[in-house]
Amino acid sequence: MSTTTDTRTTDTRTTGFQPLAGRIALVTGGSRGIGEGISRKLAAWGCTLAVNYVDRAKPARELKAELEEQGTKVSLHQADLADPQAIRRLMDQIQAEHGGLNILVQNAGATKFSRLEHATLDQWQFVQDTNSRATWLLAKEAIPLLKGRPGARFITITNSTTTRIIPRAGLFAAAKAGLEVLTEYLSYELAPYGIVCNCVRPGLVQTGVFNVRPDFNNGVRHEAAISPWPDDRSTTVDNSADAVAMLCLDEAEWIAGQTITVDGGYRLWGGVGRTAGEQNA
Repeated sequence: MSTTTDTRTTDTRTTGFQPLAGRIALVTGGSRGIGEGISRKLAAWGCTLAVNYVDRAKPARELKAELEEQGTKVSLHQADLADPQAIRRLMDQIQAEHGGLNILVQNAGATKFSRLEHATLDQWQFVQDTNSRATWLLAKEAIPLLKGRPGARFITITNSTTTRIIPRAGLFAAAKAGLEVLTEYLSYELAPYGIVCNCVRPGLVQTGVFNVRPDFNNGVRHEAAISPWPDDRSTTVDNSADAVAMLCLDEAEWIAGQTITVDGGYRLWGGVGRTAGEQNA
């Protein structure tokens, strides 16, 4: 499974297909992993980008240089979203530099892997602060920037810990479950401002977290072994980014309050144990 961006993100520039041209998008955690893929896709579809990162400036600067060479205007914003004051400063920076927002993708998140019986209060609070609380505060602070703007979107990114048991990921699951419910309530409360809220749940995507949890490769192998799809296909960064970009289209404005799973159907057939071809033999 690859984390590289496929050629579709550059093809749209040459074909002139830029349905989000003129819109300003903030992607939190937007310089690495799934966030990088989302940044690239939104840039390819015409957005001006504000890319948030926490502490790794080099990947952010490299992404900015590459996208600007391709014609996208990009600003970088260092902020730790576990800090409420940092979120407020981030929104002030966006307002000062861009004059508002059309799209906010809350992709940033972090966790501590631990069995719940061994987890500490500090670990619990860290994971909640960087996921659920950050989502709530970003929405609060972003309302003035998104309110009444064309194509206003607030999109959150969750993961599969809320739908299947992943060892030592209980803290993450609790925080992401909170994020999913917050997205539902935000979709109701922000609707009067013209802000459409949705959540995207990618399947198991091979990103930097695999360096911390090499056992996640077992999940990749399991999916490949039972997948009904040809060529051992699994969820990629690009699959996730495509879903986010599609939700930003004008044609998607009546899709609201949804958590959309992007995993090729694994959530449905993951417990089957045999491929569709074997069952139909």
